[in-house]
Amino acid sequence: MRIPVLGVLVAALALLAPACKTPDLQGPVVRSPVTPTATATPAAVPTVVPGPTAVPVTPGISDKVIRVGVIADTSTGNVVSDGSESAWLAMRAWAQSVNDSGGVGGRNVEVVLINANVFDHRAAIQEACRSDIFALVGSYARFDGDGVDILNEESCRLPDFPAAALSPARRESPVTFVSNPTANNLGQAGPARYLSERFPDAATAVATVVLDLPVAFYRAEREIEAATKAGFEFSFRTTVDLNEDYAAIAAALEEADVRAISWSAGGRRLLELLQARAKPVDPPLSPPAEAGGATPAGQPGPEPPEGDEELDAELAFVHCSLDCYSRGWAEDVGELGSNVWVSIGMLPFEEPGESAALVEYLFYLTQVGPDANPEAGKDLIGLSSWASALLFERAVNQAMFTSGGGLTRDLVIEAAGTITEWDGNGLHGPTNPAEGIPSPCFVLMSPTPGGWVRRHPLAQGTMDCEAGNLVELTTSATLGVSPSRPDPAESSKPGAASG
Repeated sequence: MRIPVLGVLVAALALLAPACKTPDLQGPVVRSPVTPTATATPAAVPTVVPGPTAVPVTPGISDKVIRVGVIADTSTGNVVSDGSESAWLAMRAWAQSVNDSGGVGGRNVEVVLINANVFDHRAAIQEACRSDIFALVGSYARFDGDGVDILNEESCRLPDFPAAALSPARRESPVTFVSNPTANNLGQAGPARYLSERFPDAATAVATVVLDLPVAFYRAEREIEAATKAGFEFSFRTTVDLNEDYAAIAAALEEADVRAISWSAGGRRLLELLQARAKPVDPPLSPPAEAGGATPAGQPGPEPPEGDEELDAELAFVHCSLDCYSRGWAEDVGELGSNVWVSIGMLPFEEPGESAALVEYLFYLTQVGPDANPEAGKDLIGLSSWASALLFERAVNQAMFTSGGGLTRDLVIEAAGTITEWDGNGLHGPTNPAEGIPSPCFVLMSPTPGGWVRRHPLAQGTMDCEAGNLVELTTSATLGVSPSRPDPAESSKPGAASG
């Protein structure tokens, strides 16, 4: 079945005027609040006159302010995508939004940036536990499993609502809740099933390229298992490092005679591969992807390009997931993306009229400040941060309602553990954040020189939500869950392998 998502058109979107300045990755947004004054507690024994005893104070919260932390990689280099930048921007936009509407739980929101510096996530968790913050909201860091044991200790137990739980260990955390979660034991097979049915011959000779990082390996193994159950047959596999020669990878793919690619090594690296394929070298590579047949229309719109079955005979399709979806990526890939299909689990930015929450997000990206670049937030990581912040709002409101106005970290964790039906206020399909069950819904998009076009399903505001899109994972379900496990990435070094 295909279900429509809530459609609301807000005219204010047309007034947006995005800035183009370098983003400010310093925090917090506003100054720290005054620490609440301790109150005296009378002793139970009347014959002794004690001194004043302070009532325990929950860090990061007062009668007027609630302070949340955002863990992000602010020194990414070429190690990760620019997702941390968009997550931090999205959280500042969210704080502006809720403060304009009276705050969260009747309190103004302050957001504080905690830099994980790519490889220092454990130290970032330790800093968060020591800091005067109430919760972690909207975080995005590559190695987010490092330090999860500290996060779950009784001395910390920060309510945790990240943009995504990238590591298997983070997904198992009892204090972590994601708006559209990823499960260790469930995989999204819908896009692979659709492409297998549309390109049955190409689906029998699929290549995959895996980034040589443990967290990337775990993700790739789960995606490969799900895609295999959906009809992909993997005939080539290689692992690449952070500074790979993609001309060599392109030549290896040509020699292996693959017909399709399932990509999980990031959008920036896929662009490098597509560019390498388009350059003539010795031995000659296959022609540029766009030279083999009809390509998507130059302007974005609801109708798909014609002539899909006549695409380049050497490479029928390239499938990438959310890493490749951003406004800038479509412009960068241009004509090279004629056979690229990108699966996303949220409504696309090209259809703001279908979701009031999406319109609000796009508007408040422009309200962060003169040093912020709104375009940096127009990817699925920033939008996922915003969606998880909405989930945090829901948990806070529910905690206060059930407790008669009280608000503590434990109350928020308890409330979040009861939210089993959620759709990010219409940003994505139905999920179960309490149990970490993702949505079966997805949309397939393709980049063109004029922007993104919807490929499947065709109707704007809809998603493919077949129940069978989610498949149970078995061989990959436990990878990376226990930090004591040996690094399985050691068994997948660069080189072709049948899969």
